[in-house]
Amino acid sequence: MAMFILLGRADRDAVAGLSSVTPGRALVPVERLNGVFILGAEVLDDPAHAPHRTWLSRLQQLDRGDPSFPAALPSVDA
Repeated sequence: MAMFILLGRADRDAVAGLSSVTPGRALVPVERLNGVFILGAEVLDDPAHAPHRTWLSRLQQLDRGDPSFPAALPSVDA
């Protein structure tokens, strides 16, 4: 069961970027449709992202198989 944390743009802006605890690690939310971003819920257990654990744990989580899971952005041909 793949669980994901759903983030809005403000949530993404608050947590995205390099880890202040572990050099070389970063939170990189993936954009979905309508300003929704996702992160794998396993980041909640990763010590590199401990400074964001409380913030992220308050956000909605969805199972990948849930029918309300936000669709991906359509790919754009170059």
